Amino acid sequence: MPRLFALRRIAAILAAPFFALPTAALGQHQPGQQLFDFHNSMWINLHHFLYVTARSRLGLDLGRPAATSAARDTAGMAALPADERAMWDEAVGYYERQIAKRDILFDSGLVALNNRLSDLDDSESPRAALRDSALAEVLERAAPVYRAVWWPRHRAANAHWIATAMPLLAAFGDSAAAIETRVVREPWSRTPIRVDVTAYANWAGAYTTTDPAHITIASTDPAGAGQYEFETLFHEVLHTMDDSLSAAACAAFRSVRKRCPHDPTHPFIFYTAGDVTRRFFPGHVPYAEANGLWSRVPDFAHALPLLRRYWQPYLDGRTSLSEALLEIATAW
Repeated sequence: MPRLFALRRIAAILAAPFFALPTAALGQHQPGQQLFDFHNSMWINLHHFLYVTARSRLGLDLGRPAATSAARDTAGMAALPADERAMWDEAVGYYERQIAKRDILFDSGLVALNNRLSDLDDSESPRAALRDSALAEVLERAAPVYRAVWWPRHRAANAHWIATAMPLLAAFGDSAAAIETRVVREPWSRTPIRVDVTAYANWAGAYTTTDPAHITIASTDPAGAGQYEFETLFHEVLHTMDDSLSAAACAAFRSVRKRCPHDPTHPFIFYTAGDVTRRFFPGHVPYAEANGLWSRVPDFAHALPLLRRYWQPYLDGRTSLSEALLEIATAW
């Protein structure tokens, strides 16, 4: 297909009603709007700690920082009475059998569980909120042990994470949000996006679910400290705003008669969040680069030179979205 024709076709797709957002919504963020709503809650922390601990005991996520850290995070257990240690082991065993082998990001039941637990006050019982009475009993029986051994330091780690992120958001959050809404052609959420800061999240250290938008971030992940907190937030939020980008990218691939990549937007998200963060923190090494993702993941390794050559000019405002996506699809 001639390049000019393909470019016009992509431009037409982007102008179609699916992408026809109001002019005020495209690339616009209201300064002073609260971007994120941070929470530091016990029940959702307990759930994620049991999940990561059980996966570690099953030999899943081997070599991942979350699994190795959770396996070491047992200080104080020896001082517990035997019945309380047994109670904790029973809870971990339940998670090994019923929950740990499921994907916390893509399993609809676990997504719903995460949302329901996030609504609980620390003093509430999970029984009224959870449909699974057996799981509610497990969490309720494990809670006193968790409160005695882990929760004080997990809560403190979460509070420190939030306290570190807040001034970074106050200084640069509005500007970063304005850039990202322009780049992905989606408006920011009208309400602050909920962020549950937990000692452990999943093997990746953070994940996001939608409908409603809900970000879960691990405070103990050593790769997510300092300005990487800022990058992680602006990475995760893009997962709630990438529908138009995904559709446009796949349309570009179809226009040159190529199959859309399995995960079409994730390389764009890593690259964009890293670039946005680098604009405010000179010398910042983006997360994917610092942690070897561009070389370790085959699709990422293939995408990186194309993103540098064609996506970076779009981020800099020197080319259009349709041009950037067409160039990437053609060279893929």
